[in-house]
Amino acid sequence: MRKWTSFSRTIGVGLFALFALTVADRMLAEDIPTFSEPEVNTFVKSYAEFADEYVVACKAMKAGDSSKIQALQSKSTELETDVAKLSGKLKPAETDKFNAFVSSCAQKISTAAQSQ
Repeated sequence: MRKWTSFSRTIGVGLFALFALTVADRMLAEDIPTFSEPEVNTFVKSYAEFADEYVVACKAMKAGDSSKIQALQSKSTELETDVAKLSGKLKPAETDKFNAFVSSCAQKISTAAQSQ
């Protein structure tokens, strides 16, 4: 009986650690800022998802699968264009928050790219 309890506890701790690592890689919903312009809100959600997908693609590339990173190339260009376009739709008080968010995502992408 004691062996099973110890084994169960070990499995539980391992699963929790795996969950914690998975969550740490993903941008949490509460980390995504909101803005007065709905189009900007749509963009920030999309950009956060892209950053998460890019991290996964970099890990896949490190494991030998470059198809995921190639699939994200066109989306990357599109998002860069959107950043410039949407900057003009922000209220002055929202600019710093938007720039901080974009910088945070860019840093996450950069870190993933460097770990290849």
